[in-house]
Amino acid sequence: MVVAWRTSKRWLNHLDQRGELLKISRPVDVQFEAGAIADLLVKNDGPAVLFEQPRLPDGSISEIPLAMNLFGGQDRTLRALGASHETEIGDRMVAMMKPDIGLYMRKPWKGLPLVRDALAMPPRKKRKGNCQRVKLPLDLTKLPIPTTWPKDGGPFVTLPLVVTKNPKNGEHNLGMYRAQVFGPKQIGLHWQIHKHAADHAAAVKEAGGDGRMPVAICMGGPPELIFSAISPLPDNLSEYQFAGILGRKSLPITKALTQDLMVPAEADIVIEGYCIPGETRLEGPFGDHFGFYSLTGQYPVMHVTAITCRKDAVLAATIVGLPPMEDGHLGEAIGRQFSPVLNFQHRDVSSVHLPMETGFHNLAIVSSKQRYPRQGRKTALGLLGAGQMMFLKTMIAVDEGQNPKNLEALLDALNSKVDIATDVLVLDGMVADSLEAASPYENVHSKLLIDATTLAQRDPRSSNDPLEGSYSQATPEWRQGIGKAPGFSGIEDVLKLEHVADARMLRDSIMVVTTHIENSPTPQDGQDESNDEAEAARRERISQLRKSIWQLDKSSSLRWLFITNDDLDLHCEKARRRLLWQLTSRFDVGRGLTFDENKERLCWDATTPIPSEEHGVRRWPSITLHSPETLEKVAQHPELESYEWPPHLSFGGTR
Repeated sequence: MVVAWRTSKRWLNHLDQRGELLKISRPVDVQFEAGAIADLLVKNDGPAVLFEQPRLPDGSISEIPLAMNLFGGQDRTLRALGASHETEIGDRMVAMMKPDIGLYMRKPWKGLPLVRDALAMPPRKKRKGNCQRVKLPLDLTKLPIPTTWPKDGGPFVTLPLVVTKNPKNGEHNLGMYRAQVFGPKQIGLHWQIHKHAADHAAAVKEAGGDGRMPVAICMGGPPELIFSAISPLPDNLSEYQFAGILGRKSLPITKALTQDLMVPAEADIVIEGYCIPGETRLEGPFGDHFGFYSLTGQYPVMHVTAITCRKDAVLAATIVGLPPMEDGHLGEAIGRQFSPVLNFQHRDVSSVHLPMETGFHNLAIVSSKQRYPRQGRKTALGLLGAGQMMFLKTMIAVDEGQNPKNLEALLDALNSKVDIATDVLVLDGMVADSLEAASPYENVHSKLLIDATTLAQRDPRSSNDPLEGSYSQATPEWRQGIGKAPGFSGIEDVLKLEHVADARMLRDSIMVVTTHIENSPTPQDGQDESNDEAEAARRERISQLRKSIWQLDKSSSLRWLFITNDDLDLHCEKARRRLLWQLTSRFDVGRGLTFDENKERLCWDATTPIPSEEHGVRRWPSITLHSPETLEKVAQHPELESYEWPPHLSFGGTR
């Protein structure tokens, strides 16, 4: 097992030696074609790809190769991290956070790995880094920065390592914020209001002076550097320090040539410049990790003062969009590796899973201890304030012994352990991800907490006698674990209803229905303009369907009714994976969740909302789909003949 890669070149050589690097020597366009090839490969668990002759929009060939899909797979990400198992890094961090002093006193040699990690934390300064060996012309358009989707606002740096500095104490931050190329010397920075870079910009503005904020955008470098930039680190641990822990050796850093910043010495490419806090430019659209184009907005702009690179530089990039994607593998790897840290900070947590298909911020499944009543809910609420988990839309608590990755077990729990009246909680007006398209307001939405845990022995809803001086809470026997939960058997009648395109039972009490919505935003184009009448008609359609279906359910046993658009084949291969995306990405808790009169059943409306001023629906983005022309180009590459586009990710014939 290689413990640290040090440079991107070593990682690429490793992939090449294992037959996991596809090299394409003929010219490939960085505009659309390269990204589509990477997309096809990652959706087929294919190899990384090195474009040796990336062709720029002006027709010239870049001297710097372009690499994509470097981390597209679970095993590949594990090797990139230099880890032998999926929690090794978290275990090492917990050992540093709470060292076993007694063990180390008895067996001092057991503490050597801890000492090694501690010594690797401080970054090591170099007079000149390999990232500065070649000075490039001040022209960003000469770099092979890809444009991955047809509606993107331009080329985007998609694996950027953005270096900023706190002006008050000099602490550096390494974040991953996409960067749109505006021209030869201007590039946008999509740091959201919640990010550290935004904090630094506010501090620079407050401090006054010349008002310039030094920034560097680094590309490439060793895998440990990329993982550090996306890891949910505690505030007292910098990304440079964490990269040292990952690599088991101090990270070499060097002084930027034109800015007062320290940058990673082994990065492949470094773009130096400055921002003026308060100066913005319209950024986007951009095909993002939720599977939609994130909408345009005003974001900081960086003025470039230097571009340098290694002698053997390779520009690393990724494509994000409709999952599964490479960023999903990165996110899942980070989630697994940091689970011991999460367990250490939140002792009630057994395990957490954020399904790749939900964009990580739309759904979390939390396995929680359940020693006392409502402990699972307490655990879930605690996690909603933990770092980027504050962006979550829906959180489901399950039993400690349940594997949260097992989606079949999740359906079983929803079917047999959720009493809609008492186990479904709505938290209104909470923090949302800026990229969340379904939210009624940017950065604000309601959240849903579902308690699917077994009742604790002393829960007032359990079948046990109440505690002295207390009372029992009326609860269905099936929720107490006595007998089987009632089921719905009328799906054939549902299929006969007008406006029902298709229906499928996922469990006895869980049904998904598809319907056709007139004037709905198309997957290809989305919609900007308001259409109050169409949105009112959509809501009426959902209301009528809900009433008609519930009228067929005389015993109120169809507790979960999901309704979504008919652009999904409910019976195709991997339909459930697509459902994970569709039922969470198009759903807003405040707009889409309704209950029957007795709150025994819920309806989950995941049809595409139609922009409406009257009904408070924002612009709706289009889905990340390749153009027919790009797909035709990709099909011409003989190396790709064995790969196919997954049928469950088709939207009316487009991909």
